[in-house]
Amino acid sequence: MDQPYALHKPTRLEQAQSRLDLAFVALEHAVAKAPAIGAVENSTQLTSELERENAALKKRNKTLIDLNVRIATRLDGVIARLQAVVDA
Repeated sequence: MDQPYALHKPTRLEQAQSRLDLAFVALEHAVAKAPAIGAVENSTQLTSELERENAALKKRNKTLIDLNVRIATRLDGVIARLQAVVDA
């Protein structure tokens, strides 16, 4: 028995397609309202900023490595002293 189209319940596929269509419309709207990347800064400026950030991160990484080595050395000393106490 065929139902009139007005009473047709959308299938899960149709519901998913509808949600996808709405998501695309929202995305297109957001992209249209977003400022153009080229207008904000050119690729040379972006490259320079990324290089500076990379250098800062490398410096931070070196600091953390040095700190880790110092802490590991101190912990090794404490463990050695505790072991000496236990063995005594």
